[in-house]
Amino acid sequence: MSQIEFKNVYDEFNMKFHNKQYKEALDLTYQLLQIADEKDLEVAYALMAKARVLLALDKKDDVLITFDEIIDTFFYSEDENVLYILAYALYNKAMILAKQKRYEEELVCYNKILEKFITDISPKIEIILVKTYLNKAICTKQIGNLEDVASIYEEFIKNFENTKQDEVLYDVSSALFNLSSTYQKLEQNKKALEVYDKLLNKFNDTKNEKILEVVAKTMVNKASVLRDEEEVLKALEAYTEIINRFENSANAKLLAQVALASYNKILLLGELGREKELSEVCDKFIEKFANTKDTIINDMVLTAEVLRDKERFNTNSF
Repeated sequence: MSQIEFKNVYDEFNMKFHNKQYKEALDLTYQLLQIADEKDLEVAYALMAKARVLLALDKKDDVLITFDEIIDTFFYSEDENVLYILAYALYNKAMILAKQKRYEEELVCYNKILEKFITDISPKIEIILVKTYLNKAICTKQIGNLEDVASIYEEFIKNFENTKQDEVLYDVSSALFNLSSTYQKLEQNKKALEVYDKLLNKFNDTKNEKILEVVAKTMVNKASVLRDEEEVLKALEAYTEIINRFENSANAKLLAQVALASYNKILLLGELGREKELSEVCDKFIEKFANTKDTIINDMVLTAEVLRDKERFNTNSF
């Protein structure tokens, strides 16, 4: 059988698949396997086509069996195109196992991807490796080992912090943020602050809006850690910096961080007994967010109104 015939049947499969004629599409995958005649790339394409349609039919056990056939058959292939299909099969097998909460088996898939492809520098494999690392961290967190989660983020950052791909740079910023948060949960605030500073040093001047959102969250979290470490003046400075930098933004996610920074600053000023400054920050916060439709921010506004009125009552009472 010729490559032309394989292509014609594969095109027919794609047409049936996109038209949601899944039974007919599945039948065509068996025809594809016959035409492939043990040619690795064509067999890999045929098996992946079979997995796609089985997934659409919600036959997840059969999908896993098909992915295993791809993995067992092609794990030691040297064909670049076949290896990409192998990586895709491993990753998507992990996704199914994650939904089934089979975390230990999911972790095995991620480890196999990293074992096989960590030295591959092609852009399409880089994206799979990035997602593998991030999902491995989530999976490991589900299993319950925060120290291992931190190690995974550290390894990922080391391998990808110098990437040229904007999408991957966003993932690096997210990994730095998550690493800091993990250190906080491990009560290692010094390390958390070091990583927050590393993130800010690397991305503070970014023009990427998604990364800028991570920067804003980082600034808020860093201020909270400083507060926990009783560095209250530094925390106040950090909250003020966030407010001044982002208060005129049109980005709702950045404004949410402004709201959180303002609210935390109000609480901290109350603890310090700085009533006049508290009242001024409350006025500004309430004016800016009084008409918000965000329920969490609205609750903050209501609390700020109570605190402001309480301070004014105390100041004016005899």
